[in-house]
Amino acid sequence: MVGLAGAPAALALAVGLGLSGCSTGSNPVDATGGGSFGFVQQSAGQDFVPPAERKPAPELAGDTLTGEKLDVASLRGKPVVINFWASWCAPCREETPHLVELARQRPGVEFVGVNEEPRTSPGLAFARDYSVSYPSISDKNGILSAGWPISLGLPSTVVLDAKGQIAARFTGPVSSEGLAGVLDQMAAET
Repeated sequence: MVGLAGAPAALALAVGLGLSGCSTGSNPVDATGGGSFGFVQQSAGQDFVPPAERKPAPELAGDTLTGEKLDVASLRGKPVVINFWASWCAPCREETPHLVELARQRPGVEFVGVNEEPRTSPGLAFARDYSVSYPSISDKNGILSAGWPISLGLPSTVVLDAKGQIAARFTGPVSSEGLAGVLDQMAAET
């Protein structure tokens, strides 16, 4: 028989797990408040930072799902789309075909995933099933995503400009049109 002494801890764990679930995209409010990254709300779930107000992105480096080392700082010189995802996340499955297609259509843009799961095998199967051609860094403990202006739920997508500064953020599933629009807007800045 389980005593009532453990009930508060169990309730806290259940609430924490509920808050860390997938974002449905229906509520664009970002629990991080955007930190100090200068976001300007563009549309539901999408924020943009004007060029003069952009700040450098936090560090993001680690092992990919296939065991290779990747440091996002090494990609400077090109825009970078960083997608935070997990294989169990239904909105992540919804948006992945759009990300894969945009990565194919935009060879001048780097795409990187950040897999938020404790084991790599589900992420590898997901990447295979969805024909994901870009690398995903494994964030087994959620440590790498700390400091990034992402919501409590997944997916979240952050776009860096060629200088490695945060230019845009999408809370919830990203659409092809929304992401393409941000990339076009950034291309017009240069």
